[in-house]
Amino acid sequence: MSDFDCVPVRLRSLPVDLHLECKVYSKKPVGPDSLEVDEGYALLCENQTLTQTLIDRLKRSVFPASTVYIERQCIVTHLFNKGHFVGYTPDEVKLIQNGENPWEKKAVAKPPVVDFTKSKAPPPKPVTSAVKPASNANFFKEKFKIQRFGEVINLYNKTKDITEDMLNVAARTGKIDKYKGEVIARDVQSQVNNTDVSLIVRAINQIRSADQYLHTHCINVAFLNGLMGRWMMFDSQRQNELVETGLFHDIGKLAISKDILNKPAELSTEEFAEIKRHPVLSMEMLMKSGMRNKAVLEGVIQHHEKLNGTGYPKGLMANKICEYARITAISDTYDAMVTNRFHNDAHSPFEILDAFAKGGYSELDIRYVNVFINCMVDELQGKEIIMSDGTEGTVLLVDPRRLLYPIVEIDGQVVSTDESLYCVRMKNVLEK
Repeated sequence: MSDFDCVPVRLRSLPVDLHLECKVYSKKPVGPDSLEVDEGYALLCENQTLTQTLIDRLKRSVFPASTVYIERQCIVTHLFNKGHFVGYTPDEVKLIQNGENPWEKKAVAKPPVVDFTKSKAPPPKPVTSAVKPASNANFFKEKFKIQRFGEVINLYNKTKDITEDMLNVAARTGKIDKYKGEVIARDVQSQVNNTDVSLIVRAINQIRSADQYLHTHCINVAFLNGLMGRWMMFDSQRQNELVETGLFHDIGKLAISKDILNKPAELSTEEFAEIKRHPVLSMEMLMKSGMRNKAVLEGVIQHHEKLNGTGYPKGLMANKICEYARITAISDTYDAMVTNRFHNDAHSPFEILDAFAKGGYSELDIRYVNVFINCMVDELQGKEIIMSDGTEGTVLLVDPRRLLYPIVEIDGQVVSTDESLYCVRMKNVLEK
């Protein structure tokens, strides 16, 4: 298979939600450490739908390479027609659309010399490129982004609505519909593994009303736990258990008075003691509902334990706190901080990550905190944000040493944010 028959695709730039039925090739490694003498191609898959799972498999394939190759016809039909140029230059796009190989070296013919002084005809006008202007490409990309985020939000909202129904029934009966909980957990796991992670993060970061806090918080912690399971490359069972831990971690609050849960003022000692009962109440409700998975039950009852032994309900020391509880504590804290609640205003993701990095939550396990920070930083770069002065910007760079103040682009200008101009929240791309 020659270069003429294939075009390279940069995996990190390819829209992972774009499905291509195609053949995918990879260049075999060459060099002194390779068993291959001549450069060639390895067929990695044939007539497969290109998904994030497949991309991950390609990255771990027997012939790892920074570039894979997909048949040109698939690219022309499915990629360029949808406005996804995935890093190609306009000239490369034009050549590929014309069925040519943009990387084939050709001898450049010199144009004939014409003496226009001997001709009354004006010099010929330069041939304009047939490639659509960049503004059109940006239009298609923006349109696709809005469409795709709308689809993700619809799925997210459906899952959230099912969760709300499940919790409303549990509030009346004192039991969780175990089957519905399993369906929700599988749905969350599927969305986490088959959807652009950045869109899920954006859905979680949406502004929400305080009276929707409990069921929205439960589903968000389930999603965040699922993302952590994906980032840490958990197998399917462990990821599902981690999602269930997040989904059920706060259901015990259904048995606590809403006057206490939604109290805008500081809680009294007695009221806080009542709140601290919710991990035990959550586990009891799960057991009454037929939950027997010890890993999930431990994660639920321990998610407020602290590494220094000052947590609740048992005051466990670090070596007694299970992995699912340590991860859920991070997801729980992040979603609580990014949310508008009765007694707290929402914080931007950058504020929360900065607090995590500076040890503002020293009770959290730093190993999992570092995974969370590093992966969230990757997902926040390139995203639209609302600035403190009301303007809109795009995150260009998040420096791990300066998480609170990313470098952004505002109206074409690169701006280094600071205490006088900072990011307030992520922009919902569905906003007008």
